Amino acid sequence: MEDKKKQINLVISLVVALIAVIFVVMNTNPVAINFGFFKVKLPLIIVLVVMVIIGVLLGWFLGQDKKISNKKN
Repeated sequence: MEDKKKQINLVISLVVALIAVIFVVMNTNPVAINFGFFKVKLPLIIVLVVMVIIGVLLGWFLGQDKKISNKKN
C-alpha cells in the first residue's frame, strides 16, 4: 500500500514539475523587483526558477521535520 502511495506522489510531483517548467519557459520578459533599498531587473524566468527552488527546499525541510517527529514516536 505504501509503494502505491509513493508512486502516486511521484506522478503528481512530476506533473507539477512539468507544469512549472512550461510556465517558466513561457515567461521570459524582464521584470523589476523592488527589495526596498534597491531594485533589480531580471528576466522573469530566473525569478520563477529561484522561487520554485525555494519552494522545493521549504517543502523538503518541512517534510524532514515530520519524518524526525515520526521517528521519535
